[in-house]
Amino acid sequence: MEIESRLLPCGLHVIGEPPSAIEAVATLVNIASLDRPEDEIYSLPNILAQTVGRNIEDVYRGSDKGILADVELLRQITEASRGAITAFVERTTNNKGQVVDVTNKLSTMLGFGLSEPWVQHLSKTKFIRADREKLRTLFTFLGECLKLIVADNELGSLKLALEGSYVEPGPGGDPIRNPKVLPTGKNIHALDPQAIPTTAALKSAKIVVDRLLERQKVDNGGKYPETIALVLWGTDNIKTYGESLAQVLWMIGVRPVADTFGRVNRVEPVSLEELGRPRIDVVVNCSGVFRDLFINQMNLLDRAVKMVAELDEPEEINYVRKHAQEQARELGVSLREAATRVFSNASGSYSSNVNLAVENASWTDEKQLQDMYLSRKSFAFDCDAPGAGMREQRKTFELALATADATFQNLDSSEISLTDVSHYFDSDPT
Repeated sequence: MEIESRLLPCGLHVIGEPPSAIEAVATLVNIASLDRPEDEIYSLPNILAQTVGRNIEDVYRGSDKGILADVELLRQITEASRGAITAFVERTTNNKGQVVDVTNKLSTMLGFGLSEPWVQHLSKTKFIRADREKLRTLFTFLGECLKLIVADNELGSLKLALEGSYVEPGPGGDPIRNPKVLPTGKNIHALDPQAIPTTAALKSAKIVVDRLLERQKVDNGGKYPETIALVLWGTDNIKTYGESLAQVLWMIGVRPVADTFGRVNRVEPVSLEELGRPRIDVVVNCSGVFRDLFINQMNLLDRAVKMVAELDEPEEINYVRKHAQEQARELGVSLREAATRVFSNASGSYSSNVNLAVENASWTDEKQLQDMYLSRKSFAFDCDAPGAGMREQRKTFELALATADATFQNLDSSEISLTDVSHYFDSDPT
């Protein structure tokens, strides 16, 4: 993770106070950084990269590898993106730094070629030949987002709630990934827990997992990792509609299948030919909130892992089966039991408490923290006995973790990050 490129909180929000133009620019820059194929909208970095004959994903990969030309190009794309969006927002900003009259200003900005503020800015850069139609589509979308960002209905909704009146409902989530959660001031609701992962989450998960495995392969001298340990949080999967869940499934080479009502209750293996790599073993540690909200998805994960362990495939291309067979022999249990990979706290329990020990300095060596984590987080879900609750299987947990080559958690939030809260080493905030 590049800390310099992460979003940072800019203070506590005051109810009824819309964001300033500067804050609106920061939000729009990040909204504009994502492709939205379902709406045929290209990200601004992607449009700019195409101008110089590059694919933005290749630029990101080159920059990550330290290729100086790509590092410099990414810097230029980032600066040009922020400058174009700043020029756009400035047209709707009054002398007090507030965004006003977006609708009328947007209609006068669109469709006038060089008079479009983003075109004026880009004409001073190497991206002067950026596709005008793609830019116009993107900035029309950003204009709608800007109207939602600065909409001020919080105090009105608060008043209605205090009066016991109806408050308009709306989905909760991350406004960067899904601007449709805006404006604020709605009575937010979550999602159908059986409807994840969604198709969009699957597409995004595949990209992230493929990048992760490719990076691990480069770092390991051309060898894929055999096991990756993952952490799943409840609220993160609500915000991303199951993206982390989908990442686990794609690692082991499994595709979730929805029924006619959109409920994901079945999985099927992806062929090795389509996968193009070995099936990666996983160790999944779920937060207490994930366990409470998504018990059906824990069942789905456990079924998926055990199904892969039982596939008649060579061990060198099915690491789940390889490790499960080794652990079955060591533990003297069946292959299905040895393939247990979905863990959390005991039912009704939350957190590893590692954060409390660290904050209170109540430990003297690292083994104490390890024992604390293992004792609290080694309760397994069993799809063959779904009504039995979480059963302690510490030895299975330890053996599975012993094969891990890497740990991974998807930092999806635009609101908090690794440097903001202690929950990442606690492993169980939400």
